[in-house]
Amino acid sequence: MTAFEYELTEEEAKVAGARAAWRASLAGGLLAQHLAPLAAFMLAVAFAAILGWTGLVSRRAAEIALIASAAAYMIYRLWTRRRFLTARRAALAWAEAQRAPSRMRLDEQGFHLEPSAREWLFAEGLEIEKVADLVYVWPRRGWPLVWPTRAHGGDSEAEAFLALARRRAGVRTEAPVDDDDD
Repeated sequence: MTAFEYELTEEEAKVAGARAAWRASLAGGLLAQHLAPLAAFMLAVAFAAILGWTGLVSRRAAEIALIASAAAYMIYRLWTRRRFLTARRAALAWAEAQRAPSRMRLDEQGFHLEPSAREWLFAEGLEIEKVADLVYVWPRRGWPLVWPTRAHGGDSEAEAFLALARRRAGVRTEAPVDDDDD
């Protein structure tokens, strides 16, 4: 069992909150939540413009269709922006709460955080990453476990800990080797 204590600085909490907000905002998928509505808007505009240009519908009907599709897309973008801001506020509040001194331990089942008694278990399919001198353990749903790499004392100790955690989680750390090139 490996255990250590840490405390996030204000800047580290802001970085962790921004990354958590970004991931929460994209939880529905980039394609479905952002690119599909844009593609639908562009197709509606192109379709209305072609129908109006060829004379299959009156010019007034084509203009109404263009205005209606633009209004629908703008309403969707405002709703998306509100969702981003809500996720950012929630993530920053979560990150500020993470600034309290904590003790984290790693065992065969997963990560355990004290004094909050939260657990991130390997059986739940965790994603472990190191970004900007912070280590994130992402569960499938919910907020991550975050700690600074400085809590390990040095870069080599942090890398050894991450290798151990990834090995226990069953996460591949290197690219697969292709031996079929004989």
